[in-house]
Amino acid sequence: MDNSLDISSTPTASTAATAESSVEVLNYSHQGSNYYQDWLGQQCELINEARSALLLALIEEDESAFHPMALWPQTPEFLDELNGLAEEIIASRTALVTALATETSGKELFAIGYPVLSEAELIAVAAIVVEISSEQQLKRAMQLLEVGSAGLEVLKLRLEKQQQQARDGCLEKSIDFLASVQSEPDYASSAMRLVTELAVLLNCDRVSLGKYQKGHSKVLHLSHSTQFGKRMNLIRCIEEVMDEAIDQQQAVVYPNPDLDSSSVVIAHARLSQQQGDAVVLSIPLYVNTEVVGALTFERNPDLPFTEQEIALCESIAALVIPALEDKRLNDRALLLKAWDSGKTQLSRLFGAGFLGRKLLFIGTALLIIFFSVAQGTYRLSADAKLDSYIQRVIAAPYDGYIHSAIYRAGDLVKKDQLLVQLDDRDLHLEKLKWLSEKAKLNRQYQEALAFHDRAKLNIINAQKAQIEAQLELVDSQLSRAKLLAPFEGRIVSGDLSQRLGGAVKKGEVLFEVSPLHFYRINLSIKESRIADVSVGQEGVLHLSALPETPFDFVVTKITPLTEARDGATFFVVEASLQGQSLQLQPGMEGVGKIHIDERNLLSIWTREMQEWLRLKIWSWWG
Repeated sequence: MDNSLDISSTPTASTAATAESSVEVLNYSHQGSNYYQDWLGQQCELINEARSALLLALIEEDESAFHPMALWPQTPEFLDELNGLAEEIIASRTALVTALATETSGKELFAIGYPVLSEAELIAVAAIVVEISSEQQLKRAMQLLEVGSAGLEVLKLRLEKQQQQARDGCLEKSIDFLASVQSEPDYASSAMRLVTELAVLLNCDRVSLGKYQKGHSKVLHLSHSTQFGKRMNLIRCIEEVMDEAIDQQQAVVYPNPDLDSSSVVIAHARLSQQQGDAVVLSIPLYVNTEVVGALTFERNPDLPFTEQEIALCESIAALVIPALEDKRLNDRALLLKAWDSGKTQLSRLFGAGFLGRKLLFIGTALLIIFFSVAQGTYRLSADAKLDSYIQRVIAAPYDGYIHSAIYRAGDLVKKDQLLVQLDDRDLHLEKLKWLSEKAKLNRQYQEALAFHDRAKLNIINAQKAQIEAQLELVDSQLSRAKLLAPFEGRIVSGDLSQRLGGAVKKGEVLFEVSPLHFYRINLSIKESRIADVSVGQEGVLHLSALPETPFDFVVTKITPLTEARDGATFFVVEASLQGQSLQLQPGMEGVGKIHIDERNLLSIWTREMQEWLRLKIWSWWG
């Protein structure tokens, strides 16, 4: 029996099946197809009881369905039964046995089938009709079929390895091309190197690179040629070839025995005839799904392009062309870049898509229009400090010692309330001294008067006047030994509780007292804003200690006093509070806002920037 089978042929129907149920063996260009036939023949030779066999398998071109890859013999019997059993195995993914008939010799016919799995994936199904006389023969046939299925697994792994090696080789060459193109300093040299190396790699007579713009291709670079006439017939023909491939959005080869009838190759045929029946391949080039040009390959008619070579060219183009396009865009003049960028942004803004950008533009435009016409109150913010309207100093009237001090800073005092009592014992002793001196002079005066000694009377009168003066001084010091509060208020500084019995010098400040409910606000206005402030303007003060309570004030005085702080100059502006609160204390700080006038909101928010720009422009071109 002839076990060989030509897969390119179509088998005839078996004697037991009709023409409608015949199975056609497809002619797939597959590396393992001959192996499938050889494997099935060997399996049938090992299984002596085999009468006919069928092998279905997945192929790379169509992995969605199983296709017949081998038959045994060339015109096998029971094709319908084998095909039905194979379909059941595909559905169940398990080995099956089906009884067919009993021969006149007493032997029985069985259809046995076995699924071939690789990594839990069904890759093939083998079905064989066997003629057996015992159950042991059936088991042996199934065992041989199960053992033999390992060969198909090996075939699949070998084919996957070959495919992976081919992909790795293609990727490696693509990366090499990318590295060589990136190493060039500019677009022109990169493009020339690309077409030249492609021509050398694929043994082409010429490789052309064209740019697609405004619906037409334009040849920019030819391999092994840096200059070419732009009106040459050859260049125009190559450009037509590129347009033909770009219009069809696929790689086009001419001549191609497997050419699809729907493909258009008019320009390819013309170029091929013009170049002596050369083989022509053109590939459209894309960057981000947008066509940017095409590559055209021409080589000897004895060297047609294979599918692997076409795939290699497409892989190199897919990896290298985006980098080459980036170089071309970067090599343009700055004005051209800006122009193209502007056109791109406008097309995105006013064209289809990019809804978020359109909404952002509309929102921004509305905000600009609103803030250009909207009016608001211009408030000038400034650091503020609360001070007493007046402040009285309680100083030591003379050198002495502290006898008692009841109050200290922060305490409330009433008018004429004792603040400090100085030690006055020495003053009382001194007063007694002068009083005794006065009594002595009175006796001397009586004696001089008795003797009518006028000269002595005059001297005694002078001494008595001197003593009276000393007594008045002592009395004055005694009266000032008690330091009293000049008015009702609060002690803002001073604490003598730790200095009782200590010495004080004349003029030394002991306490500072300020009246209640009489405060003024010192505002630090930046030098660039002082022109906006005028007396009588109103504002609101928020203190750090009382942030929830606003205090109204009125500007009362713009002082010429300045202070430097944080590298800037500030003027001191005084304001008076309109209301009073028991919670206020001198020294509190916060932020005050002076109401200037009504202005445009945009001008309020951008005033500092506008003034800075004016100063800079004036300093540069003033």
